[in-house]
Amino acid sequence: MSAASNIHSLLARLLPERIVPAPARPGQRHRLFAGVGMPSQQALPGERFGLIDRLDEAVDLQAVYHDLCRQALLGNVAALNDLGWIWLNGKYWRGDTSLAGHLLRMAALQGNAAAWFNLGQQHYFGKGVDVSYANAAEYYRHAFERGMVHAAAALGDLYEEEVCDGDQVWQVDALEAYQWFLRGAQRGEKRCRFEVGYRLLHGVNVEADARAGLYWLELAAATGVMHAAEELAVYFSSRDAARYLGWRDQAIKLGSKLALTMKLEDQIQP
Repeated sequence: MSAASNIHSLLARLLPERIVPAPARPGQRHRLFAGVGMPSQQALPGERFGLIDRLDEAVDLQAVYHDLCRQALLGNVAALNDLGWIWLNGKYWRGDTSLAGHLLRMAALQGNAAAWFNLGQQHYFGKGVDVSYANAAEYYRHAFERGMVHAAAALGDLYEEEVCDGDQVWQVDALEAYQWFLRGAQRGEKRCRFEVGYRLLHGVNVEADARAGLYWLELAAATGVMHAAEELAVYFSSRDAARYLGWRDQAIKLGSKLALTMKLEDQIQP
């Protein structure tokens, strides 16, 4: 029997016939985990009807579930990841972290980057498993290597995070965090671009380099990162009036209360 046949046979046994509706009044832990991970089938920028839209607007979730199962059984690895992601969250139907882990591993071993990322999220938050930053980091690396640039931001955050409870072994490493933010920035991840720009501009854990910092911040701000536009407005407020006004107004468009306060202060100054 081929590996694909083995996977198909196992999957057919794992998938229940019917889903169980999510609790009408979810508890605090359920609400906390509702946004964990990400589906493979996402809407393109400016478009709708990725998987989340489909689930949010579904009249019959059972029908959506059966369709995802059908796709997964036909070999659609993205659908397999998405089933695991839904069971991991428990937002659309009652969660099952054990089943989620099985499905995500099956998708990950077939090369799905989102599944590796979701396994990282499962171990980071301890959803049905012990919290393990080391395991989360390993899975995030696999996701990044398979093309998920967002995993670089998750790794950067992870290497700056101290373990507040539990007895797991984990070492904060600011340089490693910066290197992951830099890898993500070089691959176009917009939040990573902000993190790199901020550190270079202010000399946080790296040697200050204002020119390089401004370069990364401008790239981030141009793609909608509000905090990057704020940083640029603050930096240019005492250096370049035209660039200050441009980035201040850009930050306001992106929803910045800080930039709006700056504009009001500018208006009352003599």
